Amino acid sequence: MTNSAFSRISWFGRELPTRLTPEEFTEAFPGEGQHVEWKAGTGRRPIQEAIVAFSNADGGILILGVDDRGRIVGCPLNEGLEKNLWEMVGQIESPGLVQISGMEVGRDRVTVVAVGRRHDGIAQTSNGRALVRRGKQNLPLLGRELRQLLNERLPGAFEASPSPWSVDDAAPELLGQLCLALGIDPSHSPAVLASALSQRGLAVAGDQTGILTFAGALYLVEEAQAALGKFCIEVFRYGEGSREYDRREVFTGTPRQQVGDAVGWIIDEIGFDLMVVRTIRHELPRLPVDALREVLANAVAHRDYQLSGAAIEVHLMPRELVVVSPGGFAGGVTSDNIGEAHFARNRAVINVLRAFELAEDAGRGIDLVRHEMAAALRFEPRFEEAPEGWVRVVLPTVGPVTPEELAWTYEVGGEFELHPGDRRVLAEALRGVGLTNTAVRSMLDVGVSPARNTLQRLCEMGLLEQRGEGAGTRYRLASAVPAPRGRPLSREEMQAIVLGWGIDGPVANSRVQEGFGVSRSVALGLLRNLVEQGRLVKSGAGRGAKYTLAEP
Repeated sequence: MTNSAFSRISWFGRELPTRLTPEEFTEAFPGEGQHVEWKAGTGRRPIQEAIVAFSNADGGILILGVDDRGRIVGCPLNEGLEKNLWEMVGQIESPGLVQISGMEVGRDRVTVVAVGRRHDGIAQTSNGRALVRRGKQNLPLLGRELRQLLNERLPGAFEASPSPWSVDDAAPELLGQLCLALGIDPSHSPAVLASALSQRGLAVAGDQTGILTFAGALYLVEEAQAALGKFCIEVFRYGEGSREYDRREVFTGTPRQQVGDAVGWIIDEIGFDLMVVRTIRHELPRLPVDALREVLANAVAHRDYQLSGAAIEVHLMPRELVVVSPGGFAGGVTSDNIGEAHFARNRAVINVLRAFELAEDAGRGIDLVRHEMAAALRFEPRFEEAPEGWVRVVLPTVGPVTPEELAWTYEVGGEFELHPGDRRVLAEALRGVGLTNTAVRSMLDVGVSPARNTLQRLCEMGLLEQRGEGAGTRYRLASAVPAPRGRPLSREEMQAIVLGWGIDGPVANSRVQEGFGVSRSVALGLLRNLVEQGRLVKSGAGRGAKYTLAEP
């Protein structure tokens, strides 16, 4: 492999050699040039400058452990160095795709940082310098050249660019699922199939060999998913008052698999509030599943895939769930206009998620999240730009109404179709507050007429009573409406229910989690206590453990 040959191929999606003789290394990399740079050390500034310059040109290879004269001085890749390198990459603004690997050269070891071309936007060092590779040099981008590059690299260019994979590389099962969702006949000839995929931005238009775009490769090629680095969703769970997570789960696969698997796990982990009002059990989800699904689908679809060292992060805390997506807002969208302005960084990716019914149509996603959170009487979601320039979405798992009050509104609402605002007003009235039109306007963030309509509707249902006239009008809970006698199940009641389940056969931890809407650790505590009391007997270990009634 000559240096000129190396410069003509993309490193991305191909395995770089892991072992070369000194002669092979010299033949492959006879000197520094447009696509190759050597560094003897690991200084932050020169490494960042090289990555930025390669990103703003056509990509290239940075080899650590080689001095300016091409002598191997050694720089073995270890866990500490890899962590430091990814931190350097993470501090760069909009780098190209980065892959870090080790290479043996004779008896020495070097570290290879392969950098892909940035397809949209301009890469900058952590101190704001924009550089471009010109021959052996990393030169500043200024004036006309900078403006021209900005005009060329528009948002969305990456997902539409050709990948190193074709339709022939697609996993048959993934291709079948995708064709079914998109209404494409998978038995078509390769050329017809490629044409159908290209119409949806998943293959390169006009290419008869069936080359996939990066968007298509994400859905069809397992190798592509691994090559993209931290193309995954990482979920971190935190205990009450703790800044350190006590559990971490990673969800990989296609965008569809990541969203579906992460949503299912998070909803199971968050659980629900189980309330008993009189004799009626109410299971109240702590987070609307549709709101969570939409937020994760948007994170997967709108993230910057060229930030290969960063995953989508979900931080699951006792009172809120936070989703952080690599890459900032694009196309003029800001945290202030996110409900009105619409722009898809990766349009093909989000369109396929819509075909799989994992995302709403364009322009409806943010409205759906807000509506679902309001319907569940949760505090309003927040859409922010994090300090590092990434998008941050906060979904509170608590609200202004307690689970007991919410369950009571379902109980007294009976056959009526109560709006979310109706339930909020009823809960406030339950607290003995004399409501006014002004108070309801502030509570629901609505105008005079909607507030008046809500109060009148609840009076017509017999749930509120009007007292006074004019400016002195007050609304209180109707005297015929019963006060709640709801309460959460006690530990002893839950244990009694578990023992009742045991009559029908062995009980698994998952049954306790699902039955009471509690986390795995809480369910284990309940079962462990029954074992200690001698009322259950445990068999098996881990997730396969079963609990049976002890012999009397």
